[in-house]
Amino acid sequence: MSAYHELKTAYKDAACLVDALGDMGYNEVEMHEEAVNLVGFLGDTRPEKANIIVRRKNIGPAANDIGFVKRADGTFGAIISNYDSGKHNTSWLNGLKRAYTEKVAIKTAAKNGFKYLGKKIVAGRTQIQWLDVRS
Repeated sequence: MSAYHELKTAYKDAACLVDALGDMGYNEVEMHEEAVNLVGFLGDTRPEKANIIVRRKNIGPAANDIGFVKRADGTFGAIISNYDSGKHNTSWLNGLKRAYTEKVAIKTAAKNGFKYLGKKIVAGRTQIQWLDVRS
């Protein structure tokens, strides 16, 4: 049985986190108001609980669930097993952080009167394009 560990993150917006997980290839993501137990690779219920969960069936045949638990400070801590940290490593977490940051920027801009037009890569950097729709 692979032990879980929790990683501190700065994610605060659950919807943006779920969308970012979709960008990372996980389109089946559960959201729970109350945290629920994660499941290990043998189908065993684990004591670790999370509010946002990617179930093991969506990760790989020998995988455990990965989750994000809402903390008292409003951030979500990533809960990843030692086994799954081979795939969900620093590089994967950095990609998730980039996707999440982009989702938050789009949401914030929309609230401030800007329409998201798309993004493109210029000289190795991502540029997000906006249209000012304020009256």
